[in-house]
Amino acid sequence: MYMLYWEVMAGSIVVQAALETIGADYGTRYVDMGADEHREPPFLFLSPAGRVPALTLPDGETVGETAAILTLLGERHPDSGIAPNPGEPDRGAFLFWLSVMATAGYVTSSRVGHPERFARDDAAIAQVKDQGDRDFLDFFDLLERNIGGTLYFLPRGLTALDFYAAMLAEWVSDRDALMAGRPALARLCDAVRDTPAYSRALQAHAVPADV
Repeated sequence: MYMLYWEVMAGSIVVQAALETIGADYGTRYVDMGADEHREPPFLFLSPAGRVPALTLPDGETVGETAAILTLLGERHPDSGIAPNPGEPDRGAFLFWLSVMATAGYVTSSRVGHPERFARDDAAIAQVKDQGDRDFLDFFDLLERNIGGTLYFLPRGLTALDFYAAMLAEWVSDRDALMAGRPALARLCDAVRDTPAYSRALQAHAVPADV
């Protein structure tokens, strides 16, 4: 059994959608980051970086960081379709874009959502937020130009990349404006939202946990 450590509207959305797609036997444990639970020794023992998501594997090992978890799940469940298998021709493209989403996408979203973590005074925080907004839109322009499938990011069809792109789009303040100028991204996100796996994961992350 897998155990997913998560927080509301965090990167754990992607991992939960992947687990749902796989049909894995898994449970969830809420980490209240607002109460600094991610900084406490029990969680740091599992995930030394103190971030969610973290995933405990059936053998007891715990892995952190969304990109690492998704890569590992793809290898452990090669028939799930969430990632190209090693040796397949689009494996490199998958790993490249997964890294881009985890760095250029996810990290930029942190500057948008939590600019206070990157500056000290009010003026500097406002500048971080403003530049973060610009950089986030540039990131989505990059995705728009490189969506290679008719509906999904890779021509092969639905993969974890699509869950990741759709999740990042959830975090844009004006989602309608984002989609209006990026038709390929809009089609991708609409298709992902229609998948039962992503829908269940998003619903679970959209409300405070019952703890």
